[in-house]
Amino acid sequence: LFHWINLSPQTPGALLWLARVASTVLPSALVVGVLSLLLVPERAWRRVLVLTLLAMLLAALVSRGLSSAWPAPRPFALGLGHQWLAHKATPSFPSSHASVAFAFGFALLRLIPHRVGRWVPLGLALLVGWSRLALGLHFPLDVLAGVVVGALSWALAHALLKLATSDRPAAQAQMPLRRS
Repeated sequence: LFHWINLSPQTPGALLWLARVASTVLPSALVVGVLSLLLVPERAWRRVLVLTLLAMLLAALVSRGLSSAWPAPRPFALGLGHQWLAHKATPSFPSSHASVAFAFGFALLRLIPHRVGRWVPLGLALLVGWSRLALGLHFPLDVLAGVVVGALSWALAHALLKLATSDRPAAQAQMPLRRS
Protein backbone atom coordinates (compact mmCIF):
# COMPACT_ATOMS: atom_id res chain seq x y z
CA LEU A 1 0.00 0.00 0.00
CA PHE A 2 2.85 2.39 0.81
CA HIS A 3 4.47 1.84 -2.59
CA TRP A 4 1.13 2.38 -4.32
CA ILE A 5 0.50 5.75 -2.59
CA ASN A 6 4.11 7.01 -2.48
CA LEU A 7 4.69 9.33 -5.44
CA SER A 8 7.10 8.14 -8.11
CA PRO A 9 9.53 10.13 -10.27
CA GLN A 10 6.89 9.97 -13.05
CA THR A 11 4.30 11.77 -10.91
CA PRO A 12 2.99 15.00 -12.47
CA GLY A 13 4.50 18.09 -10.88
CA ALA A 14 1.08 19.43 -9.86
CA LEU A 15 0.38 16.36 -7.73
CA LEU A 16 3.78 16.60 -6.08
CA TRP A 17 3.14 20.31 -5.41
CA LEU A 18 -0.26 19.45 -3.85
CA ALA A 19 1.33 16.85 -1.57
CA ARG A 20 4.02 19.29 -0.44
CA VAL A 21 1.51 22.05 0.28
CA ALA A 22 -0.80 19.61 2.10
CA SER A 23 2.11 18.47 4.24
CA THR A 24 3.86 21.77 4.96
CA VAL A 25 1.37 24.64 4.60
CA LEU A 26 -2.02 23.07 5.36
CA PRO A 27 -1.30 21.90 8.94
CA SER A 28 -0.19 25.39 9.96
CA ALA A 29 -3.13 26.95 8.11
CA LEU A 30 -5.55 24.76 10.09
CA VAL A 31 -4.10 25.94 13.40
CA VAL A 32 -3.96 29.61 12.34
CA GLY A 33 -7.50 29.37 10.96
CA VAL A 34 -8.91 28.00 14.19
CA LEU A 35 -6.99 30.57 16.26
CA SER A 36 -8.19 33.46 14.11
CA LEU A 37 -11.79 32.26 14.28
CA LEU A 38 -11.66 32.55 18.07
CA LEU A 39 -12.42 36.22 17.41
CA VAL A 40 -15.94 35.26 16.30
CA PRO A 41 -18.33 36.96 18.72
CA GLU A 42 -20.76 34.04 18.98
CA ARG A 43 -19.99 32.26 22.24
CA ALA A 44 -21.13 28.79 21.10
CA TRP A 45 -18.77 28.84 18.12
CA ARG A 46 -15.85 30.03 20.24
CA ARG A 47 -16.55 27.01 22.42
CA VAL A 48 -16.39 24.74 19.36
CA LEU A 49 -13.07 26.30 18.39
CA VAL A 50 -11.67 25.86 21.91
CA LEU A 51 -12.73 22.21 21.72
CA THR A 52 -10.99 21.90 18.35
CA LEU A 53 -7.77 23.47 19.64
CA LEU A 54 -7.84 21.29 22.75
CA ALA A 55 -8.31 18.17 20.61
CA MET A 56 -5.43 19.22 18.34
CA LEU A 57 -3.15 19.88 21.32
CA LEU A 58 -4.01 16.53 22.90
CA ALA A 59 -3.35 14.78 19.57
CA ALA A 60 0.06 16.42 19.29
CA LEU A 61 0.99 15.42 22.84
CA VAL A 62 -0.27 11.84 22.50
CA SER A 63 1.46 11.30 19.15
CA ARG A 64 4.74 12.63 20.54
CA GLY A 65 4.42 10.36 23.55
CA LEU A 66 3.66 7.30 21.44
CA SER A 67 6.53 7.98 19.05
CA SER A 68 8.89 8.25 22.02
CA ALA A 69 7.59 4.99 23.46
CA TRP A 70 7.65 3.16 20.13
CA PRO A 71 10.36 4.67 17.89
CA ALA A 72 9.45 3.12 14.51
CA PRO A 73 11.63 4.11 11.53
CA ARG A 74 10.39 6.14 8.58
CA PRO A 75 10.24 4.53 5.12
CA PHE A 76 13.22 6.52 3.79
CA ALA A 77 15.31 5.44 6.80
CA LEU A 78 14.79 1.87 5.60
CA GLY A 79 15.58 2.76 1.98
CA LEU A 80 11.95 2.35 0.90
CA GLY A 81 10.05 4.49 -1.57
CA HIS A 82 10.80 8.01 -2.70
CA GLN A 83 11.29 10.81 -0.19
CA TRP A 84 10.00 14.08 -1.64
CA LEU A 85 10.41 16.32 1.37
CA ALA A 86 13.45 16.80 3.59
CA HIS A 87 12.82 15.31 7.01
CA LYS A 88 14.90 14.10 9.91
CA ALA A 89 14.84 10.38 10.60
CA THR A 90 12.73 10.86 13.74
CA PRO A 91 10.26 8.15 14.83
CA SER A 92 7.27 7.89 12.50
CA PHE A 93 4.57 6.13 14.54
CA PRO A 94 2.04 7.65 14.73
CA SER A 95 2.08 10.52 12.26
CA SER A 96 1.84 13.74 14.28
CA HIS A 97 0.61 15.61 11.22
CA ALA A 98 -2.20 13.09 10.71
CA SER A 99 -3.04 12.97 14.43
CA VAL A 100 -3.49 16.74 14.69
CA ALA A 101 -5.27 17.03 11.34
CA PHE A 102 -7.74 14.28 12.22
CA ALA A 103 -8.38 15.79 15.66
CA PHE A 104 -9.31 18.96 13.73
CA GLY A 105 -11.43 16.99 11.28
CA PHE A 106 -13.33 14.97 13.87
CA ALA A 107 -13.91 17.98 16.14
CA LEU A 108 -15.57 19.95 13.37
CA LEU A 109 -17.28 17.02 11.61
CA ARG A 110 -19.86 16.63 14.34
CA LEU A 111 -20.29 20.30 15.07
CA ILE A 112 -20.60 22.10 11.75
CA PRO A 113 -24.32 22.37 10.98
CA HIS A 114 -24.05 22.40 7.17
CA ARG A 115 -24.41 19.01 5.49
CA VAL A 116 -21.62 19.52 2.98
CA GLY A 117 -19.50 21.87 5.08
CA ARG A 118 -19.09 19.39 7.90
CA TRP A 119 -17.10 17.07 5.63
CA VAL A 120 -14.59 19.72 4.55
CA PRO A 121 -12.45 19.53 7.74
CA LEU A 122 -12.29 15.75 7.52
CA GLY A 123 -11.40 16.03 3.82
CA LEU A 124 -8.54 18.37 4.73
CA ALA A 125 -7.36 15.85 7.32
CA LEU A 126 -7.45 13.10 4.69
CA LEU A 127 -5.40 15.32 2.39
CA VAL A 128 -2.75 15.80 5.10
CA GLY A 129 -2.67 12.05 5.80
CA TRP A 130 -2.35 11.21 2.10
CA SER A 131 0.45 13.75 1.67
CA ARG A 132 2.56 12.13 4.39
CA LEU A 133 2.36 8.81 2.50
CA ALA A 134 2.74 10.37 -0.93
CA LEU A 135 5.92 12.17 0.10
CA GLY A 136 7.46 8.99 1.54
CA LEU A 137 7.53 10.24 5.14
CA HIS A 138 5.21 7.66 6.74
CA PHE A 139 3.85 4.18 6.36
CA PRO A 140 0.07 3.67 6.08
CA LEU A 141 -0.05 2.31 9.65
CA ASP A 142 1.49 5.57 10.90
CA VAL A 143 -1.31 7.59 9.31
CA LEU A 144 -3.99 5.11 10.39
CA ALA A 145 -2.71 5.42 13.96
CA GLY A 146 -2.93 9.20 13.48
CA VAL A 147 -6.62 8.81 12.58
CA VAL A 148 -7.20 6.86 15.79
CA VAL A 149 -5.18 9.31 17.91
CA GLY A 150 -7.09 12.22 16.37
CA ALA A 151 -10.47 10.60 17.04
CA LEU A 152 -9.59 9.68 20.62
CA SER A 153 -8.14 13.14 21.25
CA TRP A 154 -11.39 14.70 20.03
CA ALA A 155 -13.39 12.38 22.32
CA LEU A 156 -11.18 13.22 25.30
CA ALA A 157 -11.31 16.97 24.58
CA HIS A 158 -15.10 16.76 24.26
CA ALA A 159 -15.38 14.91 27.58
CA LEU A 160 -13.02 17.34 29.34
CA LEU A 161 -14.88 20.38 28.04
CA LYS A 162 -18.22 18.85 28.98
CA LEU A 163 -16.89 18.13 32.46
CA ALA A 164 -15.50 21.66 32.80
CA THR A 165 -18.86 23.19 31.88
CA SER A 166 -21.12 20.75 33.75
CA ASP A 167 -21.69 23.26 36.55
CA ARG A 168 -23.06 25.89 34.14
CA PRO A 169 -26.74 26.16 33.24
CA ALA A 170 -27.75 23.84 30.39
CA ALA A 171 -28.49 26.69 27.98
CA GLN A 172 -24.93 28.02 28.28
CA ALA A 173 -23.24 24.63 28.09
CA GLN A 174 -24.90 23.49 24.86
CA MET A 175 -22.82 23.41 21.73
CA PRO A 176 -24.25 23.97 18.25
CA LEU A 177 -25.44 20.73 16.76
CA ARG A 178 -25.44 19.69 13.16
CA ARG A 179 -28.67 19.47 11.27
CA SER A 180 -29.70 16.08 9.94
